[in-house]
Amino acid sequence: MKTYRVLLSLACFAILVQSCVETPNNSNGTLVPRIVSNLRPDSLSYVYYSFDSDTTIAASRAATDVWDIRLPHLSPSSRAVDVMLNSGNLNPNGKTLGVVIDSTFDLLSTAPVDATFRQEDTTSSKRIISIDLFGKGMFNYNSASRTITPNPQKTLVLKTRSNVYVKVQFVNLYQNAVANPTMLTPLGYYRLRYVKSMTRQIR
Repeated sequence: MKTYRVLLSLACFAILVQSCVETPNNSNGTLVPRIVSNLRPDSLSYVYYSFDSDTTIAASRAATDVWDIRLPHLSPSSRAVDVMLNSGNLNPNGKTLGVVIDSTFDLLSTAPVDATFRQEDTTSSKRIISIDLFGKGMFNYNSASRTITPNPQKTLVLKTRSNVYVKVQFVNLYQNAVANPTMLTPLGYYRLRYVKSMTRQIR
């Protein structure tokens, strides 16, 4: 009886760990996206987010490997979205790797091979997520409306310190994910959609 209880406890623990790591499935077997809204850094600071734990991380732990992505404060005059991953010459202690794929979030079903992922580089021309709002990066600047919108044709794929694959879509950068923001709409409220898996199947 004692052995049975131990085995049952271990089985429950395994289920708990698995549920914390992998995104739940729909009835058709596809992964259910998680959505996090209104991530708002304080003025002149950052929000640190962990996809392993699905939560923000205190700025006091910025030098550790427990977070995956750093989101900057944005103001109405912002002309760059300085998003960075936790690795490389940004933070030698970080272990998060990433790559931006030319695909919509929903159509991307498989993470690239591990050799494709790379560490973060603080050199502007070598960044994983380009800060150029006038090219073909993750974000675009609309000079007519003076607004910044995510590029739906770009998807960020990460490999975390726990070897979890995560595909990430930047959905909106405005408060409450306003569909048609203006230059007066509060900016810098990140809305992210993502799925994660222990395998390269991320759909």
